[in-house]
Amino acid sequence: MRSKFARIINRVLSRRQEQTPGDAERRSLATRYGIEVLASVMILLWGYNLAGAQGAIWAIITAVLILQPGLDNSMSASGVCIVATLLGAAVGTAATLLIGTGAAALLAGILVTVILCYLVRLDLHVRQACLTVPIVQMWHPGSVVHVDYERITAILAGCIVPLIVQFAYEQLMREVRRRRALTTQKVLDQPYYGNK
Repeated sequence: MRSKFARIINRVLSRRQEQTPGDAERRSLATRYGIEVLASVMILLWGYNLAGAQGAIWAIITAVLILQPGLDNSMSASGVCIVATLLGAAVGTAATLLIGTGAAALLAGILVTVILCYLVRLDLHVRQACLTVPIVQMWHPGSVVHVDYERITAILAGCIVPLIVQFAYEQLMREVRRRRALTTQKVLDQPYYGNK
């Protein structure tokens, strides 16, 4: 048994030594993503718990979906997520209020959402808009507007919190790099005294 674990450990260590610069970059991106996702989820859970609000799961799902490498990519994903969600929520609510509950409202909501996504050029995000239709239609009688409000608020929180976390992380890393550069410069500026 012991030799089996020793072989596994030796294999892992040898792979670590053979890594290329691309592997180091992948590890760095994975670490950064992990930190940003965990921080976003913790903040969302804390905020929802503090407010005593419902819908934290939708905020967390949204946060995980919109986080991308780089703040610019996350901002564009977040903007599209908000538009697709609002479109799907509006159509889903309208279908429920006009047709009622059941399969007919669901099918009508999804069909209209697909058509509207095509018209407003959200072709690549039609899945998210269509997914929002059944999410907002999962309601108890008499509370469809409350569920809409809850889901839309959760999705907005799930878009905003990760962007704030990602911005803060980038600022922190920029400050760390600046301080390292200053420390390196101070070391280089010190006079060198060789052996006499």
